[in-house]
Amino acid sequence: MSDLLQEFEQKREVIRKIVEEHIKKRNEASQESHGYAEQRDTLNAKVREMRDDVKSKISEKNSLIETVQKMRSDKEEHYKKLAEYRKEFRKIRDSTNIRGIDAKEIRIKERELQKLENKQQTTQLNKTEELKVVSEIKKLTNEIKKLKKQRDVELDSNDKIREVNDKIEAERSQGEALKKEIEEISNKITIISEEINSQLQQLDEVRKQADDFHEQFVKMSQESEKEHEEFIKAKNDLRDLEKVIFSLKAKTKTTKKKEKEGELQKKATTLFDKFKNGEQLTTEDLLILQKAGFL
Repeated sequence: MSDLLQEFEQKREVIRKIVEEHIKKRNEASQESHGYAEQRDTLNAKVREMRDDVKSKISEKNSLIETVQKMRSDKEEHYKKLAEYRKEFRKIRDSTNIRGIDAKEIRIKERELQKLENKQQTTQLNKTEELKVVSEIKKLTNEIKKLKKQRDVELDSNDKIREVNDKIEAERSQGEALKKEIEEISNKITIISEEINSQLQQLDEVRKQADDFHEQFVKMSQESEKEHEEFIKAKNDLRDLEKVIFSLKAKTKTTKKKEKEGELQKKATTLFDKFKNGEQLTTEDLLILQKAGFL
């Protein structure tokens, strides 16, 4: 039985080491899974923050687009009025009698100038003809400029013309101001769009990293759970083995006690026979007889 007990005690030490190893691996896997969870949660918080920022920029972009659309409509309205006022200006200008200036004459000279310019561009001319045409173009250009200048001076004193000119300038100024502002806002929209695209790419990368950390978290959590189950199994095996060892030790102790009592009884019987035969016994012999119950 002693050999069996020794074998079981050796096995118990092996199982104890297995239990300790599973505890160590379980705790390491659990700690690692917590680390991955923290990194995942940090990145997920960053994803939410980036998503909110992108949503804000998209909202800003949409608002600017609506503003630009309205401004374009307003600009077109100003340019439409500008065209109407210019048409009105030409009508007044052409119908107004200006002293010493014939509007019909200016139109005739402009047509002649156009013909000469076309002739110069489309007709093969010798040097003399070329010089003549150039001279006539120059002469007509100067005459037209002089007539228009005189006309404009006279027209500037016309109340109707001044009123229409003021309207033309107001519509032109407002239209150009809107055009400039539209260009500035459109450039801003382009910049925001580029920022949105860039942030969406970054968001995808961060989200992918968060997903990777989550996969590692799940993997290490499963590993920790597996080691815990192995720990429980080994712990139960150790407990069962300790029960067996305890039982064996108890049986061994009982057996030794019985063997010792048997030897005592045997020795006491021999001494009692001597005592009955009248042989002299020592004090120690008498104590043995008394312990065995003979006295």
